[in-house]
Order: sequence, then C-alpha cells, then structure tokens
Amino acid sequence: MNVIGNITITTIQPVAFSHHGIESLPMMTRGVDPTGQPQKTVFYPAAAVRGMLRHAIAFARLRASGKVTLMDAYRLALGQSADGRADSDDEMVRLDEIRVAREADPIIDLFGQWKIPSRLQVGNLMPAVNVHPDEFAFVRRDLDTDEQIFDLLPPAEQDAFYSRNDANSLASKKADQIKTAKQRFMKAKKAGDTSLMTEIAKTIEHLESERKVHKDAMGEVQNSTKHLVTTETIPAGIDLSGRLVIQRAKPRDISMLVTALESFSLSPQIGAHRARGMGEVEMSMSLSNSDGDVLVVVKAGGYQAASVQWTDEGLALCDPGTKQAA
Repeated sequence: MNVIGNITITTIQPVAFSHHGIESLPMMTRGVDPTGQPQKTVFYPAAAVRGMLRHAIAFARLRASGKVTLMDAYRLALGQSADGRADSDDEMVRLDEIRVAREADPIIDLFGQWKIPSRLQVGNLMPAVNVHPDEFAFVRRDLDTDEQIFDLLPPAEQDAFYSRNDANSLASKKADQIKTAKQRFMKAKKAGDTSLMTEIAKTIEHLESERKVHKDAMGEVQNSTKHLVTTETIPAGIDLSGRLVIQRAKPRDISMLVTALESFSLSPQIGAHRARGMGEVEMSMSLSNSDGDVLVVVKAGGYQAASVQWTDEGLALCDPGTKQAA
C-alpha cells in the first residue's frame, strides 16, 4: 500500500534560506495576473523537506548508537557513498544487492542511496496564497562597537586595530575599482577593442598590486568583521503545506517519520541565520493509508516533546512502543 502524508510548517520566526552562499529565497511562479504576468511566491523546497526529515531520523539513530563513523554519517544523513562507488558510472548494482541493502537499513530503504531509488516522494511546501519575501539586514560588528571589551586592549593594540581598519577601508576601495575595471574589460572584449583591453588589463594589474599592499598592512587579521548582511526570509506566521507519499509503505517507514518529527520537535529550526533569531517553526504531519484512514497525527515544535496521536488503524499496523511492525 501507499501512505499519504499531509505536512504543514508554520513559521514562528522568519525563515531564511542559504544555499552555496546564495542568500535569496527560492521563488516560483504560481498563476498569472489578468495581463498574463507571472505571479511569484515563496515556498520551501521539497529537497529541503526531505533533507530535514532524513537528518532528523539519522541524528536520532546515530545518537542512540553511541558510536558514529564517518561512513555512517555520509550514508545515513546524506545518502552518499563514501567508498567511491558512486563515482563509477559503469558499475552495475544487482537487484539482489539492492534487496539486501534495503532490508539491512530502514533509512536507506526509505530514502535511498546511490543507485537505490527512494520510496519517499515529497512535494514543495506552499503557502495558501502567494507570499512575497521579507528582507532583513544584519550588521556584523567589529570590536570597537563593544566598548567594554575594546577598553581592555592596551593602547598599542587599539592603535593596531585602527590602523587595520584604515588599511581595510583602502583595500575595499581598490576592490570596488577592480570590479568596475573588470566590467569595462568585458565590454571592451565584447566590442573587440584589443587596444582598450590591453590598457584596462594594465590598470587592473596596478589596482590589484595596490590592494595587496593594503591587505598586507592589515597584518594577521585579514578580514574585517564589520559589514552589512542582507537576507530574504519567508515571513513569520505563514503556513506552508504540502504532501508526501510513501510508496509500498512498510510499518517501519511510518514509525521512522514519527521518530523524525519527535527528534525535530526538540530543536525545531530550519533554514539559515538561526543564531540571529531566524528559523523557528512548528510542524504537523498526518499520515493516512490509501483508503483515507488516518494512521497517526504528529505535532512538533516548541523545543519540547512532540504530540503523537495514533488511531486504531495506526496501532493495528505499528507498535508505537517499539517502533516496529506489530
């Protein structure tokens, strides 16, 4: 049988999203206005939902094991093969190997690994109506904004701090000039103006040399911690809903997803910038069989134990005390 789950995440705090250094939120088109212009909305990607569920299950499993290896962490939390097999395109995986691997590990069986297909399908979590992101700005401060700590520094160290700040400011200006020069270089290249390209290239080389002088003058601390960080967020108080499907569901699959939310409930945060107040959510999940009978309802959040309510149909299928098939 298949098991269908309805998931809702409610944002208690704004939720930021950061992926490979990109601070902007994922957006999608949902519908068009009367003139045919696409209407955009924030959403929470299916891949992030899957990752959160897998992480929560793997974390509970690894913590309970008392012994964690790097191979186990890669295999269970990320579904990656750490032995190099994933890089071998021509290596075939026999069906009997897949069957043995599935039976041996419930997490691999449900979420998949390498060439073992996942049985868990997850949809994007969407708001009921189109929602545009909020934008937040954070100032990462330097030592001089904390007067008590700064006053503990001897005069020579304070002078070194101000000298470093001056050098950093000059280096930043040179970096901006280099960026502008490189843009001019690309325009000259597009226009086929080799003479101008040569001239700009010499300018860039000179600016980079000057920037290096200023960076070297900063001494051991090369980076300034004082700068403005902006990020887009899903606003607080938004419900994001979606669906998941467990194909050829087994009782242990249901128990694992319940375990995932129980683990997640104790630290209910998603997304980036959690140290700056972002990411707290509440999460609810209802799992039903293919006849529409509800098996279990879980409500997670609040940094406390999740509420888990099994129905008679769910209890007949799973033993919630042992998390195994009845």
